[in-house]
Formats: sequence, C-alpha cells, structure tokens
Amino acid sequence: DWWWYWRNADFEEATNIHAFDISDGGLTSYIGSGRVTGTVNDQFSLSEYNGTIRVATTQDIWGRWWLDGEDWAGPTNDVYVLAPEENGGDELLQIGHVGGIATGETIWSCRFIGEKGYLVTFRNIDPLWTIDLSDPTNPQVIGELEVSGVSTYIHPLGEDHLLTIGIAGGEDGLGLDWGNTQISLFDVSNFSDPTLASALQLAPIDRNSEDWWSWSWSYSEATYEHKAFTYWAPAELLAIPLSTYRYTYDEVVIDGRKYSFSGYEYVTQLILVKVDAENNTLTKYGTIDHSDFYNGENGLRDSYYYGSPNVRRSIFMGDYVYAFSAEGVTVTNYSTMALSDSVSLPEMVNAPSYWGWEEDVVRSDEVQEDGDDGERDDDGAGSSSDSGEASSDPDDRS
Repeated sequence: DWWWYWRNADFEEATNIHAFDISDGGLTSYIGSGRVTGTVNDQFSLSEYNGTIRVATTQDIWGRWWLDGEDWAGPTNDVYVLAPEENGGDELLQIGHVGGIATGETIWSCRFIGEKGYLVTFRNIDPLWTIDLSDPTNPQVIGELEVSGVSTYIHPLGEDHLLTIGIAGGEDGLGLDWGNTQISLFDVSNFSDPTLASALQLAPIDRNSEDWWSWSWSYSEATYEHKAFTYWAPAELLAIPLSTYRYTYDEVVIDGRKYSFSGYEYVTQLILVKVDAENNTLTKYGTIDHSDFYNGENGLRDSYYYGSPNVRRSIFMGDYVYAFSAEGVTVTNYSTMALSDSVSLPEMVNAPSYWGWEEDVVRSDEVQEDGDDGERDDDGAGSSSDSGEASSDPDDRS
C-alpha cells in the first residue's frame, strides 16, 4: 500500500500471486500463494499452463525520487515459473527462473503461448524476446530482435506469426512518434531468430500529402486496451479505432473581401487492415468514419469537452463489421466497404457534480434565475432552472 511504498528505501519490489481452482462449477477452492520479485505489466504477463504459473515482471524504482543518487542499476526484467507444493501445501514454489532480460528497459507487452513466451521491452528501441518454456524448471531466452518503436499488445496468429499494435519509432528509429500508430507482423517460425515481416504505420492523413503537417497526433485505444483490437480470421482483417483532432484552414471571398477560417476538425475512424501472413504483408484495407456523428453545422457536441467520443469497439458478424462509438453505430459490408446502415445514439449527458457541506449541498446544474438571491419562500420552494434536460434530437443518418 502507499504507506508501505512511501519512503521505502528497499529497491526490491514484490508481487503476491494467489491460485484458485474453479474447475468444479460453483465451487472455488484455494490452491496456494507465492511471491515473485517485481511488478506485472498487465494480465498477459501472467499465464497458467499444465499446472504451472508463468509470470513476467519488471523491477524498477517507479518514481521513488528519494532514491535518486542511490546505487540503482536501472530496471530489470524476469520470468518466473511457479508450481503448487507436491505435498499438498498451500505455497506456490518457484521452480524456474530466467532474469537479467533487457537491463535498463521495461516490459511493454508480453504473451505466453503454450511452451513459448514473448516479451517486448523498450527504452529507445523495441527488442522482441523469445523465451523457451518447454522445460519449466529451466526457462531460457532463445532469440532477440531489435526494431524501432514499441509493441503494446501481442496477438498470436497460428504457430508462426505474431500480430502486434503499438507506437511507431521516432526520428532515426529512436524513441517514439506518438502521432503514428503502428501495426507489425512478426515471423517467429524460426523461434531463435524472429524477424519483422511487415510494419504498417497508420495516421489520419497520409504523410506524403501536402497537408500532412496539419495534424499533430493521433491515437488508438487498442494500444492500451486489447478489447479495441479485433481480428477476424476468416477474412484476415484487423479492425482498430483511430482518432485525432485535425487542424483545418480555409479562405472564402465575399463581396470582394477575403475571409479566412481555421479550427480543429474531429476525426474518429475504424481502420481495417488486411493481414496476409502467408505472404508476410500488411495493407490498409478500408476506413469506416464516425466523424460525421460529431462534426455538424454547430460543430462538436458536448462530447468534445466532456469525454472520449472516439470509435471504441468493433465486431465482425457474417459479411458485416459493426463499429461502435459514443454517439453512433455503423454497419458496413466489409467486402464492398459500403455502408449498410447506421444509427445515432442519444447525446451523452454528464451527471451533475455536487459541492458544499452535507447540510447544504448544491448541484452544478442548478442555475439561479436573474434576480433570485437563492432564498426560499415560505413554502420551502426554490427557484432554479435545470439545463441538463435540454438536448437536440440525434442526427438521422439512415
């Protein structure tokens, strides 16, 4: 907890792991607990296989500024294998370990697949590490591949390929270019010598166009939430959301006078990528745009200020891909990329906030009328207007 963490002068961090048996319907039984050094990145850093638990961790000082100047060599990464005690005890024992992986870097993504493990670490470049777990008592780092950028999620494609999403590399291949989302296809058929088969950078505007400079960044929720990453194997299509605010500039001439206009146009899309693992290629297949749900005659709706109106999720069903955002759903035939149907959702309403003491709570959406000093009359009724109820009808895009 925080009080333990605050001013803790010990470099060593630890993660407690608890195992339960849920194989018997409604009965859950406790198996045991263990501890490993370091912290896990996400749920994919933890895996159960054939009665063993594999976990990848990073040990770091995580912003403990009071340790500055101490003898700290930097982050270290480890993979541990745990197993329950054979005598029926309640402890998870460490039966295998490999450490010293990418000293000075941290784990950004991990995936355990059967007897194989994959790690992506990052500081200035992105090494992909392959780990042999066939002998759980002796896990070994088998291969390493250095590429620019970083992968934040790893998706297995059969036995020989990995499909990843992340951030593209910066200038000279070092650091990160947060304006570019990158899809990568890795060939791991030679486990000891993985290769980058293809990489595709995605942005709202083609950087080869004249107006590529008019946007500064873009992002995809799929880089940090795997539920936004949708791969449809029958069609070999990957769907990911991509959003940005794009700077626009225009000039008009009225009655001989020139007027200029500049502003930001909201762009939120579902991008479809064709994944051809057999030929080791990635190509942009199509775009499903939800921007019209937000960019109307009156500009952006309240969602511009109060939330994330991005395309959030997608699902493939039959010949169609459904794209979901906060204010609309579209149905697109992915063979022809023709819009089949769409529906606008009610505009997002923000819950009122409250402030004041318990005896005198004031709602943020209670607005006093002109001339009203807020005092109650003899009947105890107050004057206020509720601005939270008024909203225009959703746009009809059908």
